[in-house]
Amino acid sequence: MSDEPKNTNETENKDIAVNDKTEKTVVASKPWDEARVVVFLIGICLLIEGLLIYYQAGSSQVLVAGTTGLGGLVMMLMAWLLPFEDDETEDDESSSDENEEELESDSEKTKQVSDIPQSKIPTEERPVVAGTSEKKEDKPVEETEKKKLNAEEAESLKESDKPQKEELTWFQRLSFGLTKTREGFIGKLKKLVFGTTKIDADLMDELEETLFEADVGVKTTEELLDNLKKKVEEEEIKDPNVIYESLRDQLRNKLAKYTEPPRFNANGLTVFIIIGVNGVGKTTTIAKLANKYKKDGKKVILAAGDTFRAAAIDQISIWGERAGVEVIRGQEGGDPGALVFDAIHAAKKREADLLIIDTAGRMHVKANLMAELNKVMKIVQKESDGGPHEIFLVLDATTGQNAVQQAKQFNEIIPITGLVVTKLDGTAKGGVLFAVEEELNAPVKFIGVGEKMDDLMPFEPEKFLEALFNDDTDKKKESDYRVVK
Repeated sequence: MSDEPKNTNETENKDIAVNDKTEKTVVASKPWDEARVVVFLIGICLLIEGLLIYYQAGSSQVLVAGTTGLGGLVMMLMAWLLPFEDDETEDDESSSDENEEELESDSEKTKQVSDIPQSKIPTEERPVVAGTSEKKEDKPVEETEKKKLNAEEAESLKESDKPQKEELTWFQRLSFGLTKTREGFIGKLKKLVFGTTKIDADLMDELEETLFEADVGVKTTEELLDNLKKKVEEEEIKDPNVIYESLRDQLRNKLAKYTEPPRFNANGLTVFIIIGVNGVGKTTTIAKLANKYKKDGKKVILAAGDTFRAAAIDQISIWGERAGVEVIRGQEGGDPGALVFDAIHAAKKREADLLIIDTAGRMHVKANLMAELNKVMKIVQKESDGGPHEIFLVLDATTGQNAVQQAKQFNEIIPITGLVVTKLDGTAKGGVLFAVEEELNAPVKFIGVGEKMDDLMPFEPEKFLEALFNDDTDKKKESDYRVVK
C-alpha cells in the first residue's frame, strides 16, 4: 500500500517536468515581435559605435566609448532575456474556461428546472425560463415600452414648445418688401420735416429733392409741392407735422384715383395679354398670375407667344408646370399671331376660364416688334369675345424713371389697361408707382415684392400706403428727430 503513493508521486513529478520542458521549448521557439527586434538591433549599433569611438579616439575617449558600448550590450541582453508576456493570455484562457463551465452548469440547471412540472412549483418561486410565456416576464417589457412612449411624448412636447415659424401675411410681406423705399423715401421725409423749426423756401427745396430721389416724377412732385405751399399760405401752418400728414394724404388720393380691379368676361373666356421689355420679370409674373387664379378656382391656360427670344418657350413651359397649368406652345421663330389664334380656339375647346398670352420681350424703341404686338392684339380682338380684357404692362421698379418712358412708348402702340410693378423689394424707388400712374392714367393692378409664387398680389392703395408709412421706430414727434437750428 505504501508503494502506490510513491509511484503516483513519481509519475506526477515526471509529468510536471515534461510540462516545464515543453513550456520552455515553446517559449524558446516563440518568434520575436517587432519591438524586441528593434531593441536588439539598437543595442548592436550602440556596441559597434562604442568600439569605433575607442578605435578612433583611443584612451582619451575611453569613458564615452565604454558607456556607449555598455548601453548597447544592456539593450541586447534585455531583448534576449526578457520573458514573453504569457500571463495575460493564460488568465484569459482560464477565465474563458471558467465561463464555459458556468454556462454549462447553468444550462444543466435550467434543464432540470424545465423537467419539473410547473404546477408543483410555487408561483412565487418559479424561475423565468427563456422561451416561456410567463406573465411576470411581460410586466418589465410593458414598463420599458411605457418609458419609451413617455420619452417620445416628452420629445414631441419639447418640439411643440419650440417657436414655430409662422407664415407672414400679405401685409407683413408687403411691409418688409417696402423697407428700402420706406427708409430711403419716407425716412428722409420724416427727418427733413420733423428736423426743422420753421417752414420756409429751403424746406420746400429739400422736399422737392427728396421726392425726385424717390422717382415720384416731375409732374407729381410739382403738383404735390404746389398744393402744399398753397395750404401753408392759406392756413398759416407752422407745425411740421401738418406738412407730413398733408403729403401722405395727397399721395393716398393719387393712388386711389386709379383703383380698378382686373376685368373678366362673365360670358366665357377671358384673355390677358402680358407685355414688357426683357428682364422685368414678365415670365415669372405670368406664372404667378396663373397660380393665383388657379387657386381661385379658375381653369387657366398659358400661350407661349414669345417665339422671338431663344428658349422663351421652354422657360414658360417650365413655369407652367410649376403652376400646374397647361401651356399652348409652338416652334421657336414661328408666327406669334398664328400661335395666339390656335391658343384662343384651344382654350375655348377646353372650356378654360382664363387665357394668359405671353409676348416677346421687346425694346420699346424697336418699331417692327411693336407693330407685331399690335398684330397680336387685333387677332385677340377678332377671335375672342370682347378681348383682350386686360393688357398688363410689366415694369421693373428698380429702373425708376426709365420704367415711365417704357410705359409711355408701349401705350402709344397698344392701349395699356393695367400695370404690374415688380421687384419693389429690391429698390428704394418705390415712388415710381405714383409717376407711372400719373403719366398713363392707368392703374397699378398688381405688385410684386419677392420671387415666390405668392409674392404677387392685387394692388390695394390703402394697404400700400399703410405699409409704406409704417413707422417701425415709432418716431412721430419733433423731439424724436434731430432739430436743425
